[in-house]
Amino acid sequence: MLQEITLTPATVVIVLAVLAWAVWAVRRLFKRGMCDCGDKCDGCSSKGRNGSSACSHCGAAEDMVARMESSLR
Repeated sequence: MLQEITLTPATVVIVLAVLAWAVWAVRRLFKRGMCDCGDKCDGCSSKGRNGSSACSHCGAAEDMVARMESSLR
């Protein structure tokens, strides 16, 4: 049997928090695209300088690649 869903104040607060989080995530996705450089990003856009993918010119992405390459050596 399915139990009836009751709207208590706690349920409303949780639903509103989840909705606010979802709106923030969608807004961030449209603003930054698939760039996930965090706050270190220095200008990612939907297109890179040469029309390639986002973050092709991002300093945070370059730093991450440099750290990954240095850890392999």
